[in-house]
Amino acid sequence: MGASAIGSKSALQVQSLVNMRRQLDDLQRQLGTGKKSDTYAGLGLERGLSVGLRSHLTSIDSYKDTMTMVGVRMDLATSALTRISQVGRDIKSAIVNSPYSVDGDGKTIPQKTALADLSEVIGLLNTRAGDRYVFSGLAGDTPAVETMDHIMYGDGAKAGLVQLMSERLQADGGDAMGRLVVAPLASSAASLIGTGAAISPDAAATVTGSANISALSSVGGTLVINGTPITIGVGDNAAAVQAAIQAQVGTTGVGAQIVANNLVLTGVDADTVIDVGGGSTGAVLTELGISAVATNPTNLLTQSTVTQGQTMNVAVGSSPPNAPLAIVFGTGAGEISTMAELNTALGTLAGGTASLDVNGNLTVTATNVSDAIAVTGTATMSNFGLATTSAAAGNVVSLSEDVAPSVFGMKLSSVTSNLTSSTTVQPAGSPPAMSVDLGSVNPTNGQTVQFRFTLPDGTTENLVLTASTTTPLGKNEFAIGATSDITAANLRTTLNASVGTLAKTALAAASAVVAADNFFNTDAANPPQRVNGPPFNTATTMIDGTAANTVSWYTGEAGTTDARTTATARIDQSISINYGMRANEEGIRWMVQNIAVVAAMEYPLTDTNGAERSLEFSDRMIPNLNVPQGTQKIENIQADLGNAGSSMKAAKERHAQTSATLADMLNGVEGVSNEQVAAEMLTLNTRLQASLQTTAMLYKTSLVNYL
Repeated sequence: MGASAIGSKSALQVQSLVNMRRQLDDLQRQLGTGKKSDTYAGLGLERGLSVGLRSHLTSIDSYKDTMTMVGVRMDLATSALTRISQVGRDIKSAIVNSPYSVDGDGKTIPQKTALADLSEVIGLLNTRAGDRYVFSGLAGDTPAVETMDHIMYGDGAKAGLVQLMSERLQADGGDAMGRLVVAPLASSAASLIGTGAAISPDAAATVTGSANISALSSVGGTLVINGTPITIGVGDNAAAVQAAIQAQVGTTGVGAQIVANNLVLTGVDADTVIDVGGGSTGAVLTELGISAVATNPTNLLTQSTVTQGQTMNVAVGSSPPNAPLAIVFGTGAGEISTMAELNTALGTLAGGTASLDVNGNLTVTATNVSDAIAVTGTATMSNFGLATTSAAAGNVVSLSEDVAPSVFGMKLSSVTSNLTSSTTVQPAGSPPAMSVDLGSVNPTNGQTVQFRFTLPDGTTENLVLTASTTTPLGKNEFAIGATSDITAANLRTTLNASVGTLAKTALAAASAVVAADNFFNTDAANPPQRVNGPPFNTATTMIDGTAANTVSWYTGEAGTTDARTTATARIDQSISINYGMRANEEGIRWMVQNIAVVAAMEYPLTDTNGAERSLEFSDRMIPNLNVPQGTQKIENIQADLGNAGSSMKAAKERHAQTSATLADMLNGVEGVSNEQVAAEMLTLNTRLQASLQTTAMLYKTSLVNYL
């Protein structure tokens, strides 16, 4: 028996030892890293799942990074908006609580506060988050707004807010009369205008029979009308009866018709009475359905407006040249009983015109502005609507716009008066004019006339002027003179002065508000608006400002799309949020605009109307800084950002839960159990030691040892 060589077996044994060593090294790596493999190939069939899980986790990490960046931008924006809103409240508080006091620069405390705060607001609107300007819309690499100095005072040939306010003030006449003209005092023709009369129109007398006479065959007899006997033959039908009555119309003044099978008697005019006499045959009256009574027409006498023999005398001016018109009421020759007759007579009035309206109101107007009117007589003139029976030439105080059409200055709205005997004319014509005529009677102490105007900012002002006998006169009072023409002259003087004061106070404040809106309320489709001048004080229209002559306060992207859509971030596979902002969107622009106009308003030390203009300006700024209903507020923008923030918060929570779940799954695919690996290492180590010992013993084996 021969001994075999051990070389090949030894080589296999060594290779086995090497493999076990490799396994031990891999187990040690797994124990140290917690991972099954350093490569996807080592994961076997689960490598695809591992790749998918890692890709999903990477996406979530990307969303988290995006939300972190967006969160920083939104936090900065929210902080800036909160401060801007607070600035508005601070300035409003300064306006409310600061008495009017001007320093050496002509600035009030609210103005100085506004100027400092405007600089801060502009800085806040140019806030950057990394490389992006938060309030610039799509133009994230461009500052949102110009510098405060350029906005307020211009940039070279480009006009700023202060210049636009100055031009608008001139165009509105805020340094003069508000583009209104108080006309010289004028006389008006005397006039009496009746009101409240209730006279019915003239109407002829009518008598309608109650019997159906379509099959009439009369019993015959006599019908007496207005004293005239009319014979009705035996067997006469309706047509024969009508013909018999109609044959006597020239004598009786009463005609007959058959209407709806009934006999209808009608007087020929509004003076004629229908008197069916008692001498009529009773059977005839019965078969015709009429009664033996008298029926009156409708006229001045039958309505008791006047009575027989009363008179009315209408005189215009003196006689000569104008002879009075003498009217006698009654039914005699030349006397008047109807409205038609009275109107005919009034049409012959010398020196003027006179007429009755449909209700009987009498109007008398003189032709010349120097003639007086007097209505006398025994008739009751109030029945014709006359509260007074005399009138002298009037004294007209009128006010008009300087030119039409024009967008500038105060616009006439209405005029009302309770001055004794005064009449008013509402705005009419081109340019519009309105007036008050004091008439011939002086007003009494305390009576007023009110002029109402519309200002450029849409507000209205009531200028109430009061008649007074006190000395000295108070504000907006006019003296009652010895005669109405003197009083009218005093009214005109006061009106002229009061309109000038109103222009320098309320109008000037309104003009500043509108100028600020013209400058700030802009976008890509609406450039700033400027007065079409020079000259500015006679301008009538606005023109577009250009990039060459007017500062554009907002320098970011000025598109017409929703500002929020100018910055979009995807925070989940199917969810995006919009968080963009533009400094010129209404809520922000409104606050900047009103802060700026407060800072730009001027009150020179020599201005005697400064305190009142400041009060008028404050009355506009306080509600503006409160933000009127229907205007976007900064809080609305913050609410939009808050909604986006809520969406991000919810997404973060979902991503956290999803990440934890995916990490567990990935660990199940790629990870190992430390206990299992340790046990495998212990087992493998034992096997390796045993194999090494066996191999060592084999290497020591020789033929001698074997034998």
